Amino acid sequence: MKYRLWAVSLSVIFFFPALSLETIAQGKREGQVNWTDGYVSAIGEGTATPSGNKAKDQLRAVRAATLLAQRALLEAVKELKIDSQTKVENKMAQEDIVNTRIEGTIRGAEITRQNVRWEGETPIATVQMRMCLGGIGACKSEGSIINTLALDQKNEPPDVPQQRLDDVVSKSETVIPKTQDIFYDSSKPVTGIIFNLQGLFFERVILPVVITIADGNRPLTVYSAKSVEPQIFRTYGIVRYADSIDQARQNPHLGDNTMIIPVTAVTKENLIVIGLDAARLIRETTSHGNNYLKNAKVTITAQ
Repeated sequence: MKYRLWAVSLSVIFFFPALSLETIAQGKREGQVNWTDGYVSAIGEGTATPSGNKAKDQLRAVRAATLLAQRALLEAVKELKIDSQTKVENKMAQEDIVNTRIEGTIRGAEITRQNVRWEGETPIATVQMRMCLGGIGACKSEGSIINTLALDQKNEPPDVPQQRLDDVVSKSETVIPKTQDIFYDSSKPVTGIIFNLQGLFFERVILPVVITIADGNRPLTVYSAKSVEPQIFRTYGIVRYADSIDQARQNPHLGDNTMIIPVTAVTKENLIVIGLDAARLIRETTSHGNNYLKNAKVTITAQ
């Protein structure tokens, strides 16, 4: 997901009223989401009309670039999908406090690169900054998007099945044997799980939901935000994304015995569907004090 935003709109001034239109003239900005490494980043490039004082002109150009990077970060964050029905901008529209939190978090976003080049007497500043989605990989920040939005307090959307796998499949139920499509070492405890989309289209969201279909065409929720311990949720979120199984396996958070589950379908509501045998296997491998789902040791990957 990538957004290129060129030129400057008046909304920049309304959200971050720090600079004049003259100061940020001829600027550009760009924001993008990196789901794999777990952050939203933005680049702003700003300049300033030469005044004869190079030190002041450089400072004004850096401030302009910072302003534009902040605005690009805001635009990219607003477009993030929280779940199958909600974008961040929807939550901002519904709750004034979220606007205040996001503005504060963006103002405090980490600056990862800053430089200034000169074209004659004109300074051209570039500022790159980022916000963490959660404490994923190397991106660890108290000002993450998950914390800013207080997503641990959010109700699940109505398209998520209310009945859960745990409510239906008992611990004593006979486990379906491992199939050829499910890979893990059954002689050791499972340390994490990879849901392999196998080329199916899925729109990446902060709070994905995995379901299965039981007898009688009855949908059951296998994994969602409610599956995760609150502290883990607030710190790390509930999922990591990877572009391949090999890339997913390199994530130390998943441990050394990851179970790979094939995804059979993605619903029109963007819910991930797995087979009932796979769901029962997950239930069995998390029922003896080794609940990797509660610890969010979950990755979704597409090949």
